[in-house]
Order: sequence, then structure tokens, then C-alpha cells
Amino acid sequence: MEIGAVALGGRKVPLIKLEEGEEAVIVSDIHFGLKYKGGFLTKFREFEAFLRYLAGKPPSLLILLGDIFELWSAKAKDVFATAYAPLRQLAKLDCKTVYVAGNHDHVVAHLERRSFFENDNLLVSPEYVVLESSGLRGLLFHGHQLDWKFAKLRWLWRAEPYIYLLSESLSALPWFSEWILAAGYVLLLLLFIHATGGASISSELVAAVSTILLAAPFIVLFWREVQDKFWYGLVQPLTYRVLKSRLRGKALRSEPVSRALGNLLSLVEADGLGSADFVVFGHTHVPGLHVERGRVVVNTGSWVENGEGFCCTFVKISSRKITLAKWNGAAGEVLAEVTL
Repeated sequence: MEIGAVALGGRKVPLIKLEEGEEAVIVSDIHFGLKYKGGFLTKFREFEAFLRYLAGKPPSLLILLGDIFELWSAKAKDVFATAYAPLRQLAKLDCKTVYVAGNHDHVVAHLERRSFFENDNLLVSPEYVVLESSGLRGLLFHGHQLDWKFAKLRWLWRAEPYIYLLSESLSALPWFSEWILAAGYVLLLLLFIHATGGASISSELVAAVSTILLAAPFIVLFWREVQDKFWYGLVQPLTYRVLKSRLRGKALRSEPVSRALGNLLSLVEADGLGSADFVVFGHTHVPGLHVERGRVVVNTGSWVENGEGFCCTFVKISSRKITLAKWNGAAGEVLAEVTL
């Protein structure tokens, strides 16, 4: 295996070349810690068993394609509790591991800048990985780059890790003191608005910034309380059906996914990638594999319970062959396969 870099959109991204006989395994969207109505949605036990299976015959390369940790809505104690055993198995794998940041674990992207793992078996990439196998080139990324809100509001989702840390810091306070603290901030805000009412434009600007900062603890705590029932129970299922532009829950051949992917590839290929023979991403939680205009497009699916029966899926790439499979507790059940 050869590891280098390629310029993509003015930024260096990892370029990994597999040699003949080497294999890459790709997984995404495990969401360690994710719960709903008191039960875990993440299939962390199944993923631990999958890693134990891989340890028997390790691939040359394991790619974690984003949203491995649920560092958006899950409580930190649940994230650590569900990730502990799988991470122990991951540490036993004798292979190179590449971690590509997703939108729910974007904080991982900061590790790349410090080169913590420069000489280790772990490589961190903030956004993309370019993979070459048998002379064919592919682009791998989490998939949130296809979602319009991440393209338009890039600053917002980059702030997400800090909002999450604020939430966990408040929740760590004893008893109900976090709510008392948050209410105190709101009271300070009201006093500040009263004291600066009708002042100059500069004072109004200060008041607007202060409103955001002082109200943030209360807003974050309230959101953490209602998101389980309101967001995951009502808003997300409704938007899957109503909003045609939303990607989560959409299949590869759906118009929102295919259109957004076409637009992204046009930009990336012109920015230095060249022609991509295959593309692999996740994010939508719907696994799939198909050939479009001579290019193989694969979605890794997820390891999250969705009620549809298509979780615990992964992708294998080796010797001009791309396979989409499902972990069934003993080996991989092939769902789709194509030879390039």
C-alpha cells in the first residue's frame, strides 16, 4: 500500500493506492451512543462482532467514513459506553485505518491538523479520501457535502462540536443546577436589554451578540430535552416524506441524491481529482450500488436501527471488484457486486 496526497480544491487530501491482492473495507454511520425512547439505535454490539471477524483476516485498509460517533445529540456517557468494546476490537486490527470526519463527528477533523497519528496506523482526513485500486481512481467522503444546508451553512455545522461540548458541560453539573445557571443567564440578558434599550447602533449590536451568548445555555439545554421526542420522533420522519431536497432516507437513484452528487463530482473532478471511476459515501443511511454512465456509485448504508432491515452494511474494494454486503453475524451477505 502506498499513501500520498493529492491536491483537491486547493487542499491536500490523502491518496491511497492499493496493491494487487490488497483489500479495503469501508463502513460509515455507526453513531455510537444514539438512543431513542430509552433504547440504543446504534448496532454497536454487531459492529464489535464484525470487527472481531475482521481480526481473523484483516483487510489491508479499513475506512471509517464518518458519523462513527454521535457527537451531535447523544450524551457523552452513552457514546463512551457503546464505543468502548468496539474500539478495543479496532485497536487489535493489524491494518491501516483511515477516519474521514462526518457531520455528526466533525470534531475529529481537528485531529488532522495536529498530525497526532502521522506515524501510526491511524490517518485522519477532514473531508475526502482518494483511493486507487488496479489503476482505477475513486472518491470517498461521508456524504453530508451533498446536502444543501451543509453547503450553504458551512459555518453552522462547524460550530456543532462546540455546541455539543457546551451541552455536555452543562449536563455534568449536579442536580438541576444547570437549569438554574441557564435561567441566571437569561435574567442577565433581560437586565442587559433593559439597561441598553434605545441606545446607539453599536450598543444594539452588542446587545444582539449578548443575546446569543447569554441565551445559548438555556436554548441548548431545552433542545437536548425535546430533541428525542420532537426531532427524532416527529420532525425527521416528516421531513423524509415531505422535503424532496432532504437526503437522509433517500436511495442512490433518487433525484435529490443523484443531482447533488453530479454537481459535486463536476466541481471536484475539475479541481484536481480527474475522472472518478467509482464513488463511495454514506450519510443517507440507505445502502445501494449501481453503475451510472460507466461510474460505480456506492452508498455504505449504516449501523443504525431504522425499522427497514437494511442496517449493518459495509463495502469491500479489491482487485477491480466492489462489493456491498450486510453483516449477518457470521460473515458478509453480498447484496450487490460489480467488477470494474
